[in-house]
Amino acid sequence: MRLAQEIGLRDLVDERLSVPTDKGANPGLKVSSLVAGMLAGADSIDDLVLLRQSAMSKLFEAVY
Repeated sequence: MRLAQEIGLRDLVDERLSVPTDKGANPGLKVSSLVAGMLAGADSIDDLVLLRQSAMSKLFEAVY
């Protein structure tokens, strides 16, 4: 995650990705959360939900 921060992943995604619905809000935060979840061992959306409901907010700032 430090590498993602250093290379500006969140800003890059915000600049390059757009989804024309309300689901497209904050794409940089969403992608960063996906990357963090994968680094924590998630390999499916169901795993990401479990991580989000438990300790993600304790581990990371700005969890979406």
